[in-house]
Amino acid sequence: MNRIPLRIRLTAIFAAVMALVLTGAGYLTLSRFRESQAEYGAATGIAHQAQQEALDDLLRELLTALPIVFVLATIGAYLLAAAALRPVERMRTQAAAVTEDTPEYRLDVPPSRDEIARLATTLNDMLTRLQTALDHERLFVADASHELRTPLSLLRTEIELALRHPREATELHAALVSAHEETERLVQLAEDLLLLARTDRRDTSAGSAVPDLAPLLHRVAARLRNGSPDKSITVGCPAGLAAAVPNDRLDRAVTNLIHNAQQHGRGPVEVTVRPGEKCIRIEVRDQGPGFPPDFLPHAFDRFTQADRSRATSGTGLGLAITAAIARAAGGQYGAFNHPEGGAVVWITLPPLPQPPGTA
Repeated sequence: MNRIPLRIRLTAIFAAVMALVLTGAGYLTLSRFRESQAEYGAATGIAHQAQQEALDDLLRELLTALPIVFVLATIGAYLLAAAALRPVERMRTQAAAVTEDTPEYRLDVPPSRDEIARLATTLNDMLTRLQTALDHERLFVADASHELRTPLSLLRTEIELALRHPREATELHAALVSAHEETERLVQLAEDLLLLARTDRRDTSAGSAVPDLAPLLHRVAARLRNGSPDKSITVGCPAGLAAAVPNDRLDRAVTNLIHNAQQHGRGPVEVTVRPGEKCIRIEVRDQGPGFPPDFLPHAFDRFTQADRSRATSGTGLGLAITAAIARAAGGQYGAFNHPEGGAVVWITLPPLPQPPGTA
């Protein structure tokens, strides 16, 4: 049944309905004619034979006219269905021509303002979104290749210099230390890319939800405070807040936010949690110069960094990973410059549903 063209199926449905309608109309016509003939014959005394002959003539006329009407109506329905589906077939042919090498192709939108035109517009919007995603992935691959090329080139250079000529133990040790640093950078970049891939496909196998935010935030703050003792970190979080996000991913997201504030800001870093009915908002504020205004819309893009006043030796994946974690959990993210100075980066997370009967 699915292999039969749609216009044939529509025509068959119309023909079946038309057959029922014509059969019913013929039956009603004969019934009404027979009743009227009986009444007229009783009143005028027309013989039964004459009435039967008139009924037979009407029956022959119906048997001749109704099939002709049925055939003409069926042909008209087929032609109408073919004409109505012709724009759909044209769109199918055009859609089949769209490939990854020609993502800019779009479907012709019929001038009529009907369902076919709206379908073409919707499909063009879908193709635009797919092209945007394809361009985004291609840019991501290009940026990742560029980030991988630098440490790999340095690592190859260090190994070639170490093997080219005999070197003293101190020089060899320094070369190994440099190679180890580049290897660590490669490992970290690979882990970041893997985490982005998992969060983009909403991988839910990362771990259990966070039962209480306050201990996790204090633990992350203590760890980063030990790494930068000259920059204090304060945490303001009500007790008993639970977020519907895996524990290790929230740890990574908050770590990235605080580390970003430590690298680019001055003074104390403030971590504030604001509970709400539908979401939990986590804000991290530093006391630095803030983001450049033209960089704010791209703060969470992959492999993007601000100008040199806020640039680091990182790969520009920290905030991108945080944004991916928030999206995967069903939350949002953003950044703005505080009116009193410093940058504020925030994410929202859905709260963990409380068990029935809990206060």
